Formats: sequence, C-alpha cells, structure tokens
Amino acid sequence: MSPTFATPLPQSPRSPILEWSFPRPFHQLTLTGRSRAAWHTSFVIPQLNLLLDAGLIVNNQRPKQIFLTHGHSDHTLLAPAFVKKSDPPDVFCPAEMAGALDRFVEAKTMLSEGGGVWPPPVDGSPYLRKKGGGSGEGKEDGSERPRKEDSGEVGQRETLIAGTRGNGDQEEDEDEYGDGDGPPPTSNDPTDPRHPLLRTHHTHPLRPGDTVVLPRLPASHPYTATAFACDHTVPCLGYLFCAVTNKLKPEYQGLSGPELRALKQKSRESGEGELRLSTPVPTPVFAFLGDTTASTLASDPVWLAEGVKVVITECSFLYAEEHREQAERTRHTLWADLEPVIRRWPKTIFVLTHFSLRYSDKDIRAFFRSRDVPDNVVVWIDGKGGERGQGK
Repeated sequence: MSPTFATPLPQSPRSPILEWSFPRPFHQLTLTGRSRAAWHTSFVIPQLNLLLDAGLIVNNQRPKQIFLTHGHSDHTLLAPAFVKKSDPPDVFCPAEMAGALDRFVEAKTMLSEGGGVWPPPVDGSPYLRKKGGGSGEGKEDGSERPRKEDSGEVGQRETLIAGTRGNGDQEEDEDEYGDGDGPPPTSNDPTDPRHPLLRTHHTHPLRPGDTVVLPRLPASHPYTATAFACDHTVPCLGYLFCAVTNKLKPEYQGLSGPELRALKQKSRESGEGELRLSTPVPTPVFAFLGDTTASTLASDPVWLAEGVKVVITECSFLYAEEHREQAERTRHTLWADLEPVIRRWPKTIFVLTHFSLRYSDKDIRAFFRSRDVPDNVVVWIDGKGGERGQGK
C-alpha cells in the first residue's frame, strides 16, 4: 500500500514576476511586479517602501505605503493581505472608494477572527449589532446608527495633505498626526474609534490635485505623491512621485560659502532667527497611472514637460482595427493612441503594462519586435522564451 501523489502542472522555469531598474540618477530604485488586464496588477518599489496597486502578492515584502488607483478587483483584491494590526500601513486611494475599501478590509479581518458579532462592541465600530443580535447596524439600544459615508466621514483616517483637500482643514489634519514629522499612529491609538482588532490600516482618501508626503520615508530623503485623474469607467487616479531636495534660493545663488555663513550669522545676531537659504524643490521621478485611455497622457500633463523620468502606464490593446470599440467602451489604452505620446517625449521612459489576456507573452513580444518601436519603451513582458500565459 502506498499513497497517491498529485502531479505538478508544466510551467516555465522563468519567474512570472518581472523587475526593472530605473534610469540614472534614480538607478537605485527597482520596479518589481506583474500586470495583466482583468487578472492582476501590482508593483513593489522596495527602496521607497511602496506598493502600487494590490491585485496580487508580488513577493514576501509588505510595503507600508500603498497607493491604489481604483476599485476594480484586479487592482485591489489582495489589499487585505497587506494590512496589519501592528504598524498598520498607510493606504492612499480615490476618495470615492475609501469607505468601501475600509469595509472590504474589515470584513476580511472579521472573517479571520471567526466572523459574527464582535465581543465586546466598541462605540463607533461599523460592525456593531443591535442588542440581542441581528444583522443590521445599530447602537446598543437598538436604534439605527448612521453610516460613515452619510455623515461625510469617508475613510478611517483623514489625509495629511499639502493643500486644501482631506477633511477640509489642513491644521486639523496635521494636529491629528502630531507635528507632521513623526510616524502615523499605531494600532494602539486610543483616539481611533474602531475596535482594536480593526485598526489594521490608515486610509487616506485623495482627489485629483491632492499632494501627500510619503510618511514612511526618512526626512533626509523625502518624496511626495500628487494625485491626478485617469479616464476610466470608475473613479480612478494616477500618482506622480517626486523626490524633494533643498536647493539654494535664487537670491543666494552665486554667493560663496563664507558669504552664506555670514548672512546666517547676521540674521541670528539681529534676532531675526535662522535664515532659510534653501527651499524644498520637487523633482518628478515617475508617474504611475491606473486604468485609462491615452487621453490622460495625450493632454500633455505638466510633469511630462518638466521631464519626469518614468511613466508606468497601461497598454491593454495592441490592434486598433480589432479592438478600438472595446477600448473606448471600457476606457482602456490602445497602442495606436499611446505611440504618438511616447514619440513626443523621447527623454521619458514609458513602461507598458496591463496587456489583455487575449495576447500571450509570445504574441506581445512578436507585436513589438515587428514594429519600429521607440527605444524609450519598456514592455512589461518576459523578453525571452519559456512560454506561459493565455493567448489566441
């Protein structure tokens, strides 16, 4: 007598997870991940403690700064896998989906704890049950509790925004986090109204134009992220990530070191305090787009003119003659519409992702190798053999 063992499926010896290093001077950054339309999209940049969309688990890393572009499951399905009660991550997403995202993650947490009614209930928890049980939301006295989105409270934590968005009051946003320089609250934060078991993440709802400082990076190497609208069937954002460096103000440029030190000394002696000779200057490093048509880039956003180094964008459809109607209906990108944009900005590298599952890796390689494609294109497909995946 002996047991029967399962047989492994045939597969390529090459990993389906791909990686690519940014160009100089940001060559220390590595993009790692996988992306296919209607299946999964997720990228990690470990040097920035950053996750871009959460359609799958890329590797064993669990970044603490998560940026979600929109709510479709191929971009958010695995979001609950990245939350944690100790050192909860910061999750940035379109404001329209923030409440649904919280309930999605909290439902996963409840399932992990066995489901059912929470003992003991905590006032403010979205999962309080009416006294004596039941499936509806309510206070302990049986009265109905208004939902958070009805009261305008979208998301569990408001965003620390360098602007006028968030909860509409930048000072309140800063007070909530202290002086703005420290780490976000932990799961032991007594001001968090959620049940302790639900304090797994901090949601930051964003709208186009909002700018946030990445909270988990050292103050010596700050980055910002600015949200912009993408053209899709649901609310969808892209994010521009900028490295922030301190540069000498124009009025002090050209002065020698001793002259600058003398100015600072004079300011201190006069009682005016420390003279600020420099000012923070953001440098566009890369943009990450959610699902969108090529119109988002064809509109010539200012950061393209400012010389952003890398644009990570979708290219779902390759053949305009076959799939233009579907691309326009589903608000996805056609190569024929994206190519002119790529040629217009030859100093920017365009990383093409999110290819339709109707194309195999071999199909995609053949398509781009058979055309006069600009050399500022990175195709997010294994460039060598070892075929796998779907296709015609």
